[in-house]
Amino acid sequence: MTELIEQIEKLVRELAASGATAGTLELHNGMGGYGTMFRNVQLFGMPKPGWPDTAVIAAAVRAELGAGADDLAQLRLRLLGDGYEFQYRCAPTHHHNYEWFEWESARQVVLDPTYRYPGHAIPVPSTDADYDDRPTDPELVDTVTDLVREYVELHTRQEGDAPQLGAANTEAEIAAAEARIGFRLPEELRALYRVVGHDYDDRGLLAFTRLMPLAAVAAAHLNDDTDTAQLEYGHGTIGAWKDSLFAGIDRIVFESWPHGVVRRISRSPKWLIIGTSDRDVTAVDLDPGPIGVSGQVIKFEPDGWYAAFRQDDSVLEVLRRTVEALRAGESVLEYYNAQIEDHPNRAASLRGAGESVSELPGAIAVQQLTVDGGDSFDSAELASLPLLRELQVRGVESVRLSVPHTVPLEQLHVHASRIDVEPLAGHPTLWDLTLSGATEPVRIGPLATLPSLQRLDISAIEVSDLEAIATLPTLRVLVATIGQWQSLRARDAVPAALAAAELAGDAAFDDEITWAASFGVDPTTASLPLVRGTL
Repeated sequence: MTELIEQIEKLVRELAASGATAGTLELHNGMGGYGTMFRNVQLFGMPKPGWPDTAVIAAAVRAELGAGADDLAQLRLRLLGDGYEFQYRCAPTHHHNYEWFEWESARQVVLDPTYRYPGHAIPVPSTDADYDDRPTDPELVDTVTDLVREYVELHTRQEGDAPQLGAANTEAEIAAAEARIGFRLPEELRALYRVVGHDYDDRGLLAFTRLMPLAAVAAAHLNDDTDTAQLEYGHGTIGAWKDSLFAGIDRIVFESWPHGVVRRISRSPKWLIIGTSDRDVTAVDLDPGPIGVSGQVIKFEPDGWYAAFRQDDSVLEVLRRTVEALRAGESVLEYYNAQIEDHPNRAASLRGAGESVSELPGAIAVQQLTVDGGDSFDSAELASLPLLRELQVRGVESVRLSVPHTVPLEQLHVHASRIDVEPLAGHPTLWDLTLSGATEPVRIGPLATLPSLQRLDISAIEVSDLEAIATLPTLRVLVATIGQWQSLRARDAVPAALAAAELAGDAAFDDEITWAASFGVDPTTASLPLVRGTL
């Protein structure tokens, strides 16, 4: 313990020397690399390059716990003046991804595991009542066979080597996969798997994606375990982070492109992922939007904020266009790029004086707007943005929140020195509101008139009528500081229908545990070693 105490105090001194007076520092060190995260740290100078040295203090933690040299060490240091408290834990080597242990487990409580934000419903597997065991259309199989043969010839001629394609699937293998998935595959996809088992080239048969083996497609369907599903597309699991009640700002499901071709949901039981490439996945959509077609090929980012877009009407069309591109002597990416190059910008921003909403290019397509700086902003200007779903206002001296009720705004984040929520009264679609930066107490009573308000973050403001929280009829998720939560408890004003609660801001580790326990939760941090000291 002596070595660990020495390393903790050394780290505290280095942090203090960098100008920190309060806040929490999180460190991770293991085979997967290392990471540093500051939470609510007040820094008056930047730490020197390479600081902190996680390896030394992580080694002391491993020695203290008798852990292996390659095990993940996760450490948390909280400063408050000249005092500190320190928690630590180790995990086996195979847990080197940092999702294994969430320090936020004591700060984030789920009370209703069935609740999801709008557009994030849990996709329930369904069985197609019309499923039958007909063999794949032989004419389609012949068509796909000819296209694949030509693809192989063109690819070999242009690249100098033949593509490595997997062996074809039998009808029995396809039927077995369909039984696990719960519905019959589109005929074009059936025909493709009757000819090709897989294609691990992400610039191959289907343009910019790696065609997964059919068995992996079946295992991956609606499965949040990427190891089981054998998916490789960057970080995270299929929708798990995007659908989390504690996701950062990625809570809104935006409209697809073209508008209306894909349903505005985070994922569907009828989206069958068949390929991956970097952060994106390729899926066949059997439950399209109002102007989409069943069997269309879509691309989306499972653990991110990008809206889905349609690549083509069917797997067969993607294959045809890939071959056409090669016939013309072009890269297969030419076809893919042609599909996305005309996408309008979904996000727009206004920065400083002299810019107005009326001058935004492509206003009809803007779904996300940031207003950053300027003397004033009147939300009435938003009437010209018919698809606006998310608005962030910051650095503006005077803000009038008179958002027209015809604007389908769902998420609003306002950071201003003075905030008046009265003009928001009665807005029909706003369900996610974050308020911050106010130098005077904010009155939130008018929010009770918002029929859709489900998430509210008041952690960065002082509220003059805190008891009004209990009057918000549809509130399901609340983010507040330890002092605000304690006041709500004292006034018996914690909403009874909360689905999730989050503790924000600085709080002692014991206060975190007590807060979680007030909801009947025993957080994992309650059993961790805790070291306190004073410099």
